[in-house]
Amino acid sequence: MTKPSSKSIAINIQSEVQFFTVEPLLEELKRSFKEVRIVLDSFESNHDGYESLSSHVTELLKRQGLHPEFSQNLTNRVFDIYLTPYSDDPIRAKCYLKYEYGTLNAKPILTYIPTKMERFHGFLCQSTVTSSLLSCYGKTFPVDNLRFYGKKRRAPKTAQKRLLFAPTFNDQDKAEEFQKLIKILKSDYHIIVKSHHGIAYLKTNQQKKDVLESLADEYYGPETSLSELILDSDVCLFGNSSAIGEALYAGVPCAVFAHDLNYFKYGDLSTTQYQLVKAGYLPFADNISQVKAAVDKALSEKFIKKQRDLAKILFPQNYRTGTKGYLDAINYFLNSQEAKDYVIFHDEISKSRREMVAAKDAEIEHCAQILKGYEDGKLFSLARKLYQIEGKIRHVKS
Repeated sequence: MTKPSSKSIAINIQSEVQFFTVEPLLEELKRSFKEVRIVLDSFESNHDGYESLSSHVTELLKRQGLHPEFSQNLTNRVFDIYLTPYSDDPIRAKCYLKYEYGTLNAKPILTYIPTKMERFHGFLCQSTVTSSLLSCYGKTFPVDNLRFYGKKRRAPKTAQKRLLFAPTFNDQDKAEEFQKLIKILKSDYHIIVKSHHGIAYLKTNQQKKDVLESLADEYYGPETSLSELILDSDVCLFGNSSAIGEALYAGVPCAVFAHDLNYFKYGDLSTTQYQLVKAGYLPFADNISQVKAAVDKALSEKFIKKQRDLAKILFPQNYRTGTKGYLDAINYFLNSQEAKDYVIFHDEISKSRREMVAAKDAEIEHCAQILKGYEDGKLFSLARKLYQIEGKIRHVKS
């Protein structure tokens, strides 16, 4: 039996869905490495409900026999590898790997901007879409969607077709729209609602949560894995969400309801859902009156075949490797001289960019101080009075 490596691994988990994303990987890491730390972010009390999100994740991890630690308590450590979806916490590591808990480029303006990416040395990508995009920032590695690891579709539980509705939390939808939409769909479908953690915990979305919970035939919060519900459904309805990719991966028909498919685009980079609707792969509705027709269309043989063919493009076999892709990427950065050289060069380039930005900011601040000194000086005061007198003279002449 191979001895566990002495290298240290840290993994950041901020929400339940992130836990479901890496859950199968955690067991493999604990077998392979002597030190594996689970890192949580802490939120200030009364911060719109984020502290509730943090406490629920903490309890979930503890129930799984894990021992999470807060990031601010680990700042004196330098880990060999840090797996994290975002780069804005104080954890220090020799190598940063970004893992994704979504499969598609659904909200690039929030997730793919340079300032959020430059810290990462590698990207663990669950689809050909993100592998292609993120290669502009660093090395990309094909990995599996572990939220479906070892799971299969099950027999229907209800006579009616089961529709899973899982809206994202920061789209343009209103609670009143959810109310009308569910009432329309309930005539033909058994409605399952999966609440996004941003809807379930954030105080600003309390009204949306109340509507969804009261009208659903089945309601589930963030503690339930979305993949489980997708596998239990006949058809899915999503908004501007990477959950579209989840359904495509699982082979479950899906449709999209959103007011603006490109709401989260980044510059001229369109979202994946916009491109897929435009290419004819996804039935789409931008108002409630069209939603039922879009859902019905998703269940047609034509769209079932289209989405099945699309899944083969987005998630080819070299991505569907279970935990192997993740471990291959980690071991590459731990053991390869090529990777070590790459990390050194990557960090030098990032350092140079930060120094240039800092120098530019310092120059702007210096100029601002000079201007302020001028504005506060006697000469500026005298000039301003002269301009005021000139203005009065011009006004009298006119």
